Amino acid sequence: MNYYWIKNSQSLTKGILVINQLEEAKFEQFLCRIVTKLKIQDTEFFTEEERRKLEKIFKINDENLLLAIKTILYLFKKMLKFIFMPANLKLDLKDLGLHSEKAEIFVKVWSSETRTVLNELGTTTINDSMDSLSFPWKLNAELSSEYHKKCKVPKTYITFASEKEELELELNHPEIYSVFLQFEAIQNELDNLM
Repeated sequence: MNYYWIKNSQSLTKGILVINQLEEAKFEQFLCRIVTKLKIQDTEFFTEEERRKLEKIFKINDENLLLAIKTILYLFKKMLKFIFMPANLKLDLKDLGLHSEKAEIFVKVWSSETRTVLNELGTTTINDSMDSLSFPWKLNAELSSEYHKKCKVPKTYITFASEKEELELELNHPEIYSVFLQFEAIQNELDNLM
């Protein structure tokens, strides 16, 4: 069964089977550690010594431990990209094959992480995040060149300037029109969400 937020595959099913075998008493702590390392984008989730201890605690081999970690990472990365009702997420996770208790732990950790992110977004003001961003622009016309006699080529120069950095783009008519169409498409998507 496929869902809008995740594609079920053989490797995902195999990883979920391994996760279901893990001892529930230590699973939440294990999941929280992986999610914490994911947030700080640390590539080493566990040291070699920690992995050996986890193998003993969960009574699984190194290959299955790595499969469980990769499956948790995959699920969590997908879950963090979408907004769910917790009950619907739990049902989806159970349909994917997670045991009810494991699905409940996933939802609990996901809820706390999502709440943290939303609280951080709520405290950020537009002025802080935009750094006084400005968009000065100018229009120039290249009237002729060595290669094109008596030809005028309009060019737009758009500057994205903040207090920290400045970026200038030079765009000709087709390029500026393409940017306009993209902005219009983005605006339509935003309007449809409202």
